[in-house]
Amino acid sequence: MNLEEMLDRCLRLEERTAAVYRSYAASTRADPALCALWTGLAREEAEHAHSIVDARARLADTVGWRIQLDGWEDALGKVEQHLTIAEQLGWGATAKRQLSAALDLEMTELEALRHVLLAASGQAETDASLAHAERLADAAVRLSSDSHVRLQAALLRARARLPRL
Repeated sequence: MNLEEMLDRCLRLEERTAAVYRSYAASTRADPALCALWTGLAREEAEHAHSIVDARARLADTVGWRIQLDGWEDALGKVEQHLTIAEQLGWGATAKRQLSAALDLEMTELEALRHVLLAASGQAETDASLAHAERLADAAVRLSSDSHVRLQAALLRARARLPRL
């Protein structure tokens, strides 16, 4: 798939992720801490989408179609799978299920793909993904006593701390 196509696909995934977090925020208005978490994460995902729009807009017309990015099909399939699960939870989902779905989604390669695409587009970006992942992991531990959610949070925290190659 060429760079332009990958940027478009990643943009749609980031927009869908932001929409999932906005829907979670709307469904948890009665819980201010949880609602604030989802609202903040939705805003950050919208910023991720905006970074892709900027990269796409600044990409020279003669470059995007020539750069091929292969090897992401499996990773993109997993992002799609976790996004679909998160989207299907619905209004009555428990905080545990929302947190678990979000942690699974954040463990996918979506953020890594976005960084690769921005780099391939010649767009430098400061790395705030550690703060994003840490905030979700911390909130998950604080807001849920479920052992599975806590394990997911620990794994996300560990992954966020791994150095990028």
